[in-house]
Amino acid sequence: SNFTAYSRGIFDDTEQLRLSTFFTTLHQKGGKLLLSNSDPKNANQQDDFFEQAYQGYHIHRIKAGRSINSNAAKRGLINEVLITNYAVNLS
Repeated sequence: SNFTAYSRGIFDDTEQLRLSTFFTTLHQKGGKLLLSNSDPKNANQQDDFFEQAYQGYHIHRIKAGRSINSNAAKRGLINEVLITNYAVNLS
């Protein structure tokens, strides 16, 4: 399952889209932005949510360590999405 309960309300797709709108607002004001999120492709390879919500921005996938999981076998490296409004060399 995906962790989305950062507060009393659930941070669902509606909240993610609000965040992408805010990201664009900050971009238009000249901010240099980097957003990080667990990659939904970890659960569903067909999930293109971030590609749709952040069209025109740079989307990168990196490996990130996860040491908290009720199932010890699922701890370890997973894909993380990094979204920026500037070019990044991750090599």
